[in-house]
Amino acid sequence: MSQAATLIRATRMLCYGGLCFAFMLLSVAQAAEPKVYLVEEDWELVINEPEAAINSPQIAFFMYPDTSRDDLYFQLQMNYAAEEGYSSGGFRVGAFTGDEPQDEERSQVKQMLTWDNDRLRWTSAMAVFNGKLMFAVKNGYGYQWGTFGGPEYLVEMDDEGLTSLENYTPSQSVAAVDIGFGANRVASIRLKTVRLIKTDGSQQTIVLNQFAQ
Repeated sequence: MSQAATLIRATRMLCYGGLCFAFMLLSVAQAAEPKVYLVEEDWELVINEPEAAINSPQIAFFMYPDTSRDDLYFQLQMNYAAEEGYSSGGFRVGAFTGDEPQDEERSQVKQMLTWDNDRLRWTSAMAVFNGKLMFAVKNGYGYQWGTFGGPEYLVEMDDEGLTSLENYTPSQSVAAVDIGFGANRVASIRLKTVRLIKTDGSQQTIVLNQFAQ
């Protein structure tokens, strides 16, 4: 997995809570219209009464760079990991084109969620630059797991011709949440806030407080 810091040409690093992305510096004379290149979603998951014996609940979150491309997405599997094999607990992040994983990272924490009324909060961050789409989980915290996420959970894939995230929509992220198992053990899932960051450094904050399911 390549890191943003390996860009050969002059870059500027933007860091958000320990997660760094890079984008090309443009002179004022050459600068194009500012585009959304980074999106951050702040999520909250409240667990009701998890059951470790059956690894319940299992929840998948999805983030789409372009609302018209449902074959191009990032996935966060919470409290399990499943692709060619299956393992319980922790989380897994993956970059997908169609149903094919292009990159993935498995969390170091492998604990299954077992605490009643646990509340997990994290930020899902997605960026496009230098021909790559990138995604990571950062600033995570849960009562049982403590802190989780960070730049070591960065995954990437080719940008498939996308040069901005202008066609991202938060409603698609909310609608795509999938409780694959144990919905009765999930008290609530909420997308709280979305931030749209442009190449000129400007930022738009959208307060949603929208519940999934």
